Amino acid sequence: PSSQGNMAAGVDLNQTSEAGKQALISYLIKLADHRSNRALLEAWADNSFEALAWFKEAASAGGIEVNPDEPEAERDITVNGYKVHLHANTYFRIGHDEVVKAIAPGAEAAGVEFFYSCPAVQLVTDEAGRVTGVVCEEDGKHVLFNASKGVILATGDYQCDPEMVAYYCPDIKEFPPCQINRTGDGHKMGVWAGGEIEPTTHTKMIHDARVGRVDTPHLLVNAKGERFMCEGPMQGYLNNYVRDYIHEADGDAAAGNLYTIVDAKWQDQIAEWKAIDPEIDASNCMWYYEGNTIEEACAAMAADTESGAYKLDAAAVQATVDRYNELCAKGADDDFGKNPTFMRAVDTPPFIVVPHEFGMGLSAIIGGLLINADNQVLKADEHTPIEGLFAVGNASGQFFGGVDYPMDIEGLSIGRAITGGYLAGKHAEQRGFAVAVLTHDTDAGALIYPEGQLGEHCFRGEFHPHFFATEKKCHGKRLSIIGNLAARSRAAMRSG
Repeated sequence: PSSQGNMAAGVDLNQTSEAGKQALISYLIKLADHRSNRALLEAWADNSFEALAWFKEAASAGGIEVNPDEPEAERDITVNGYKVHLHANTYFRIGHDEVVKAIAPGAEAAGVEFFYSCPAVQLVTDEAGRVTGVVCEEDGKHVLFNASKGVILATGDYQCDPEMVAYYCPDIKEFPPCQINRTGDGHKMGVWAGGEIEPTTHTKMIHDARVGRVDTPHLLVNAKGERFMCEGPMQGYLNNYVRDYIHEADGDAAAGNLYTIVDAKWQDQIAEWKAIDPEIDASNCMWYYEGNTIEEACAAMAADTESGAYKLDAAAVQATVDRYNELCAKGADDDFGKNPTFMRAVDTPPFIVVPHEFGMGLSAIIGGLLINADNQVLKADEHTPIEGLFAVGNASGQFFGGVDYPMDIEGLSIGRAITGGYLAGKHAEQRGFAVAVLTHDTDAGALIYPEGQLGEHCFRGEFHPHFFATEKKCHGKRLSIIGNLAARSRAAMRSG
């Protein structure tokens, strides 16, 4: 099985009032530039705690536990004056990829069967437009497989399809894809079956590929050693500053690297500033380089050949630091207007350089087929459900909508993907569907679930494209079981 990420977020409604839940949803819609479908956020908020509890239990049964004493796992935030309690499954230094692999044996023990080979290329509909099967390729031939009750698209995004990127998310054309086999297969098949992809431009998720979360208002310089912005906790948006740098360097992703420059006082400053803005954080900083001078810190970074050997012009950085310290002494940022509270001189050794790889940080494009709160794909124009067709995770929308993925609720993307898959499975089960789930994993796997288990096991809407199909009798019903070719994943199935 295959997955990615370290954290999945939800809302604990046992510790959050209805007004608090609604305030959080309204806040997320604001972060999405008011383009989200509120019903989808409602479904996540109402069901995420239950879905994540199941996922945690399944992972524990497979031998993997959440991080102990993780400060981000349980936290209160205040939105519009209301307390909201956020809960998260955190697997830092483990990763959801390993968690999903650990869950697979439990699925097999519960009666799941995996099938391999034969990529799916097109959904099949009847005269009424209901999805009834899928056309696949096997040994150079097209084969029709019937899925008598429906299909769930859990096929991930399209970052590896240049034409789709150019049309739906042109913002990322300077950024190379960091995942493989994400070619939008599910999006295309859904449209061919009568669905509609949410309006452009789609939300891009570009994190620092290097250090996790180091999001502080300290001095930040570009690959030329120059200050270029009013710094603040905004990791999810920094990619917008480096796009032109990569373009000017003829696509060299290293030109998009950024560097935080601090001194011995930085952790004390962060502790002080968190009381002002809780989003200020550097708890996951794993790579940084020290020196008694700026030059020594830059040299230490360049000498680390196993971790990138980042080269930064020490003289240029020193000139930037000198100018920054002048502004700090003056108490006014004449260059970018940063809040004087966060203007602190970089003058006490050891000096520290923290590298950030934004040029190689594209995690996902979050934009997909329009769905309703039951994860049913909607018909183009009239926006009524296509019977027998569901979409989850990054193949579905419109949950987000802003230019950039908001880092304000960490783990929201994985949390909604788990919740969406969980809900699609439960809905299909309640409707008595026999469901084939297309995934975007590699070295794929389709799963057949015994009676009554789809809602519990159809949990994750994000794997690589390239699908396969086979046909099997289960509980006396014919099923089309679709998976993919490219890291062993998940397709969940149940006969009604």
